[in-house]
Amino acid sequence: MDTRELLLTQLQAIHNKSGWFVSMSEALTGVTEEEALWKNHDRANTIWGTVNHLLYYNRSYLNRFKGQGGSPYTIDSNDESFNNHRHDSWEDTTRAFDTLMTEWTDAVRSSNEETLSEKASDLTHLTIHNAYHIGQIVDIRKQQGVWDDELGVD
Repeated sequence: MDTRELLLTQLQAIHNKSGWFVSMSEALTGVTEEEALWKNHDRANTIWGTVNHLLYYNRSYLNRFKGQGGSPYTIDSNDESFNNHRHDSWEDTTRAFDTLMTEWTDAVRSSNEETLSEKASDLTHLTIHNAYHIGQIVDIRKQQGVWDDELGVD
């Protein structure tokens, strides 16, 4: 498996092809706006906030990967990346994540070897970062009592 195939496999795993862990598509299946905003204490992150956080960092790194700058907006701290800066609806937020992952796949598929080699380390860390937060989303859903074991990770 070459670098491109490895990165595409990782991107599919976090986007919509569950394997060793649940993909974001599966993790968000059936999540309502109310569930997306739920948290069990004041300092906890919500599902919606976690998706916003991943949108921010995935967009930032995709822009860098494509040579188009960096972050889509300025934040003063990592905590701010969990905010809904664009005031999108929950449906728009999940659609944006899906679209962004498709953009990532297309960018990796069409990139040259030099870009892949230069950016592979960042992208592998980014996919691990996504997997970590997908696990948090599944855990939040389990705490809510709404996780469907049929989706994986019982």
